[in-house]
This record gives sequence, structure tokens and C-alpha cells, in this order.
Amino acid sequence: MVVNFKTKQTQVSWYPDRTNIEEIKTAIANAGFDADDVTANPDTYKKLPICCKKIEDGGGPQPKKKE
Repeated sequence: MVVNFKTKQTQVSWYPDRTNIEEIKTAIANAGFDADDVTANPDTYKKLPICCKKIEDGGGPQPKKKE
């Protein structure tokens, strides 16, 4: 799996004789993230750290705290 934080995209390779794209999307959604046409599990999404949430929900990079 390759994650590109700048483009907000992930590239996944898999063995087609062991799983399929719909199962992968479901696993991603169950982890709290949208995967194309499969939306995130709402309860899991609520538990994500703020940095992992959508910008419209207050997520994304947070300002650094001054010491």
C-alpha cells in the first residue's frame, strides 16, 4: 500500500484470488474513511483523531502549539 498525503490518495495492490475491490473498500470504510462510493462507518469516523478527519469537520493539519 502506498499513501500520498499531498494528493490524499492511497494505492493498494492485492491478490485477486484472495479478495476483491469491494471488500477492500468495505475494510477502508470500516476503518473510518471514505473509499470511492463506500462511505466511512460513522461510529468509527467519530473515533478518528482530529488530524484524520475531513477539513469540513475540523480535521486536517492542526496549528502547532506554542511552547
